[in-house]
Amino acid sequence: MKLRDYIELLDSQALLAYAGRCNIAVNYLRLHVKYASKDPSVSLIKSLARESEGCVSLAEVLEHFGVTESKAA
Repeated sequence: MKLRDYIELLDSQALLAYAGRCNIAVNYLRLHVKYASKDPSVSLIKSLARESEGCVSLAEVLEHFGVTESKAA
């Protein structure tokens, strides 16, 4: 699942919990992570994948931030 889709599926409590597990503020998650407007740290990238509890893979997080090339042409 794409990271942006995962974030959009979360209700306000789940969003708060996910941000907390990733050690970031909900506003940072909603603005900077969801829209990939800032370059994340390696630890945040790992946390975003791990704390999605299997919904978003590490490769999908990397693709979201433009770290890898998309397989779809």
